[in-house]
Amino acid sequence: MKDDARLEQMAATLAVDGYHLTVEESGAGFDVRITADPETCGDCLVPKKILVTMLQPILGVDADAIRLTYPND
Repeated sequence: MKDDARLEQMAATLAVDGYHLTVEESGAGFDVRITADPETCGDCLVPKKILVTMLQPILGVDADAIRLTYPND
């Protein structure tokens, strides 16, 4: 089960550094996109595998159900 409060907290944390998090439910999983402000480093996020691990308990799904897109993808 998705934890909206924790998801909002993660989005707020990313926003401090110029990143924007969007999450859309898609079938049995989630499409997660992180975009960056023009002056924000698009390659400066943690590796995708780490962020997916952080998102798993927040979204309540296995890692393979999270499709993550980074700014420079």
